[in-house]
Amino acid sequence: MNRQMFLLFALFFSSFSIHAQPGRLLLVGGGAEKTGASSWSTPPYKWAGQGKKVAIVGISTGTLASYFMQQCGAARAKEFAISSRDSANSQATYDTLTSFDVIFFRGGDQYDYYNLYRNTKLQDAVNYLYSQGGTICGTSAGMHILSSIVYTAKNGSAYPYECIENPNNKYITLASDFMNLVPGFVFDTHFAERGRFARLAGFLANYSMNQGQSITGLGMDDMTCMTVDENGLGTVYGTGCANIYNAGAAYSLNGTKLMADTIHVVQLLHGCTYNFATGHSGFSSLNRVINTTGLEETGNYTVLASGSNPLSDNQAMLNDLVNYTGTPSAAILLLSGDQTLAGTYKTKLLALGASRVDIFTPNLQSGTNVELGNLISQATKILFLKNSLSTFTSFLGTANGDLLQKKARSSNMISAFTGDDARLAGNTVIENYLTKYASYYAELTFGKGLSLLRHTALMPDTYLNSDIYENTATAIPYAMARDTLKYGIWLTNHNYMKLTPVAGKTTLTGFGTAPVMVIANAGTLAGFSSHSATGSTSTNPRMIAGFEHLQLSLIDYTTPYVMGSVQTSGVMDNDSLKPLVISPNPVNKILTLNWISNDYSWEITNIRGNHEMRGNSHFKKETVDVSLLKPGIYIIEAKNERSSQTTVLKFVKM
Repeated sequence: MNRQMFLLFALFFSSFSIHAQPGRLLLVGGGAEKTGASSWSTPPYKWAGQGKKVAIVGISTGTLASYFMQQCGAARAKEFAISSRDSANSQATYDTLTSFDVIFFRGGDQYDYYNLYRNTKLQDAVNYLYSQGGTICGTSAGMHILSSIVYTAKNGSAYPYECIENPNNKYITLASDFMNLVPGFVFDTHFAERGRFARLAGFLANYSMNQGQSITGLGMDDMTCMTVDENGLGTVYGTGCANIYNAGAAYSLNGTKLMADTIHVVQLLHGCTYNFATGHSGFSSLNRVINTTGLEETGNYTVLASGSNPLSDNQAMLNDLVNYTGTPSAAILLLSGDQTLAGTYKTKLLALGASRVDIFTPNLQSGTNVELGNLISQATKILFLKNSLSTFTSFLGTANGDLLQKKARSSNMISAFTGDDARLAGNTVIENYLTKYASYYAELTFGKGLSLLRHTALMPDTYLNSDIYENTATAIPYAMARDTLKYGIWLTNHNYMKLTPVAGKTTLTGFGTAPVMVIANAGTLAGFSSHSATGSTSTNPRMIAGFEHLQLSLIDYTTPYVMGSVQTSGVMDNDSLKPLVISPNPVNKILTLNWISNDYSWEITNIRGNHEMRGNSHFKKETVDVSLLKPGIYIIEAKNERSSQTTVLKFVKM
């Protein structure tokens, strides 16, 4: 009889082990759920809960149960407030939760969950349900606790700027003794909304340097989530990106400051997939092919740029400009839209040893000023301070403005940009970024810079205040996808950058207590968010871009970053004067540009003069994907960088 019972038990457990399978996951980056069949949240929540019994767990209760019942077709949904360790560790809690098909951890404070639920019957219930093929979900703090390495927030929230200025700060508290549903990962949430791309880099660096283990990061934007099936295949839903920070980057410290050599980043939009078992991604919604091969910064001049306007934040850069860049004590031309602030800067520059400082406002009126023209022609150092883009752009269209552009690009010239004006050094100037929630409401605008960095967009004030974190975080990759840029640079009020020729290479370095953050597009596929929170097509989607492959580096003067090879001026040949040719015309999807000479920039505007696209080419033949343009008549203006020849052509988009 005992032998028969043993055989029956052996058969039962053998059968159980064959048919048992890992469960499913719903990983939510936070944000309010929205009603409606096509909202950002309803389809993935329905995937998790339709026809199922759903237990919503947190320190307190809310309205998710009714949402699951009314919007997602749950057979049953119940809220559980489990706010003590005794309650979490009771057999009744275990028995109750294991009678459900789905456990959903709501938002809150992940340290409460870590402190109260770790090594309890509640955790046992999660593990048991998952092993039986059940679904485990978490939003915001509830998502944090589902990775094998959990950010506990024991000492309070870690802010992004703190994590790159010191990845060993007391607020980065990582543990590996709680849930183990996604081995080798650490999760972060509210990623775009709170500018946490720097924070996740700090998490990975902290764990790598202190535990000797390279882990992968998943940063989920708010109102964005992933469904992960029993085979480990994750599918992205929502208004933003699932940001995968792959393991394997090299981290080091300069003092307490974090240095990172190439973190490989994938940004996945709605409809894209990620396989947690293999690490492979699917890019179904990345529908723009962007060729950045050969795009290099080649200027034979020096550019300094800081991340903040106040004089107090620019002491080190000004000293560098006066005494360590070019001829010490040389005269400086200060171009500023704020005469009062410019006066304080002049006093400081003279105190540092500048032999002379001349102040002018670059506007339409000064565009023909003879004295300013002479100063521009004679300048070896120019400082840009607090200029509005509209006024500055009007100046560039004048005789002195044209002279300034040529002077700034001349060999051995030195140009310095403070704070807001740092944007002018790049190809694309991101406007309206200081407006609260501008990226979320699709209110960022874009203009043309001096293009001293021809394939780059720069963002100052990256962590000025939390109201604009999303603007500063998302605008750079968005501009890179929009205008076919190779590089993006983030600056803060604690650093400045210096781009200068070194041994024939255009070399970027950084100074200050924060590293300079540089991102490069190393892939070909990109796309834009197309899904609004409610699913309504009448609402503009967020200004968030997705990418097949980005490379994030954190640098300073000890870790120079090469952006290209220096290109010296040469003698123009007659071929460079031949005009641009475009085909086909009319065009449906791909417009081909042909110029006998390489090195030209192009810009497409509609017939009302509104900017649509722009880019740069180092090849005689370039293809531009215009499939996203609406049918109509457009103008393409191309400028040969060698001859300054401009060609303007019309084409029809079918």
